[in-house]
Amino acid sequence: MSEFICETRNLAIGYEKKRLAEEISLGARKGEILTLIGPNGAGKSTLLKTLAGQLAPLGGVVLLDEKDLSAHSGRERAQKMALMLPHTRPTELTSCFEFVSAGRTPYTGRLGILSEVDRQQVQAALALVGAEELADRDFNCISDGQRQRILLARAICQQPEVLLLDEPTSFLDVKGKIELLTILQKLAKERQVAVVVSLHELDMAQKISDFVICVSPEKVSSVMTPQQAFAPENIRTLYGLTAEQYEAVFGPEPTPKPQQDTQKPKPKFEHYIRSGQKLLRCGYTTGTCAALGAAGAARLLLTGHEPETVALRTPKGIVVEVAPLYCRKTGLGAVCAIEKDGGDDVDVTTGLPVLAEVELTPEPGVTIRGGTGVGRVTKPGLDQPVGEAAINHVPRRMIADALAAEAENAGYLGGFVVTVSIEGGEEVAKRTFNPHIGVEGGLSVLGTSGIVEPMSQQAILDTIQLEMNQAALCPQEVKRLILAPGNYGLDCLHETYPEFADIPVVKTSNFIGDTMDMAAASGFAEVLLVGHVGKLCKLAGGIMNTHSHTADCRTELFCAHAALCGAGREICTALMNAATTDACLEILDKAGLRAPVLESLLSAVQIHLDRRAAEKFKVGAVLFSNQHGPLGQTRTAEELLKKWSVN
Repeated sequence: MSEFICETRNLAIGYEKKRLAEEISLGARKGEILTLIGPNGAGKSTLLKTLAGQLAPLGGVVLLDEKDLSAHSGRERAQKMALMLPHTRPTELTSCFEFVSAGRTPYTGRLGILSEVDRQQVQAALALVGAEELADRDFNCISDGQRQRILLARAICQQPEVLLLDEPTSFLDVKGKIELLTILQKLAKERQVAVVVSLHELDMAQKISDFVICVSPEKVSSVMTPQQAFAPENIRTLYGLTAEQYEAVFGPEPTPKPQQDTQKPKPKFEHYIRSGQKLLRCGYTTGTCAALGAAGAARLLLTGHEPETVALRTPKGIVVEVAPLYCRKTGLGAVCAIEKDGGDDVDVTTGLPVLAEVELTPEPGVTIRGGTGVGRVTKPGLDQPVGEAAINHVPRRMIADALAAEAENAGYLGGFVVTVSIEGGEEVAKRTFNPHIGVEGGLSVLGTSGIVEPMSQQAILDTIQLEMNQAALCPQEVKRLILAPGNYGLDCLHETYPEFADIPVVKTSNFIGDTMDMAAASGFAEVLLVGHVGKLCKLAGGIMNTHSHTADCRTELFCAHAALCGAGREICTALMNAATTDACLEILDKAGLRAPVLESLLSAVQIHLDRRAAEKFKVGAVLFSNQHGPLGQTRTAEELLKKWSVN
């Protein structure tokens, strides 16, 4: 009988066919804490996800209770093993109690109804992590430190024999870190849980660890004692530290060693999404880079210490932690550079340094400016007014939030002036649509989620086909379908026609023509396409893939149909030079031409929709605008709306 509840034999880990490490043999015993240490991007998260079964081994085997992990059912695995990751997606209207109770899913059955025993387990888990007072709070409205406690409580709720934790002390202050690690010791010693945890705080890891695994880009070590793992020479080699760097943090070595020549590995953002049978690595936006840079520069000014890494939680709920390219003081303040990482997405900005130069001001508040390589808005209708730096409102909020956190940590009551620059941005911007839409002199600092999620075209089409298959199964007398590139049009439609809530919806992304073909193959009889005028106006030109890389003729189409409706040269020129379709609508409103031009556009949209449908089904389109609301519908859409409203 094995002494390990969880072990690996000749394990190889990685993504797709790329191996990050191999020949990994480790074991975790009940009642002990096994700690993973090592630099960012070396593979600690990948190893933990493989142990948890989230990633398939590229070789070898993971054993849970002496049985191949893959041979356990999902429920069996969840009753024996829990994984706590350092981030989670935002949830809608979920209390902390409800969030923690999700840990009882392996015991509640399909309906998820909590028994009295389940509720007691939830309360006990909240009590153990000291979060009882958070039970009724909205999970999205608590601090990062409180969120870590709730995540741990959910894992404890599963009553696991093996608890896997990836950097659970992220975003906790010193007291919070100590309290959380004390809980882990209690779980291991009193409840005989096998704890496997990755940590960056070496001093704390040294105190709580029974055994240690060192994870470097070159290899994963065998199981070591704390004395072996935290020996000065081993730590210097593992993190690529010089003798001076080591002594600055840990003090002089008992026996000085010669300086190591090893280059410190650069951390890599490790968050992946599945695309078909592939895993694609996500990246982070220029807005995230700017916010990280602002945090790093502010920390240097407020503490006097150059940060090794900077981190933030993106609007998507995912934590990004990276090492700056450099962080140094300037004449007026400090500047921190973050390298843009687009992951596996094809992005011309990947690799560009995004710089944030920060100055301190006596008055509270944050002023954000655009420097070299950041474009300036020259046309109305964009996220920022004409004349402002093209730094959108979400990145501006991220920068302000990051600076507020640094100020709070340092007890600073003043304000900041931030200048965001992008090295090489002016040249790269010439290869984008920025000059056409009214951003001159550089790139836009963008990002609504903070994260870049790559997706191959075929993967998106596969996803659409899956949604189409599910929609086709909905019981209906007449097979009806609503198509939409995104959420905005759907929200407007359901506000206007709440009775359509039972009609299945399929998101088309930019692939409107392909989705219509799928609808025909699935036997739908009536189809309503609902979307923003900025995308759907392209259908008037017969363009069925609305991605801007394929075609961007919005203003040209508005201009052509305005000319057909009698617009003069001045109006046509203004339309051609407009930055957005909303700006086009404002021009038409001033000329009193909105109604006839939209009617002409919608007529052309209907012609091309009918041509693509090829009499397989009836199809019409409804157009909306963010600023102007409902704009109109094609002839067939009007017929369908009336018919659907009746029955």
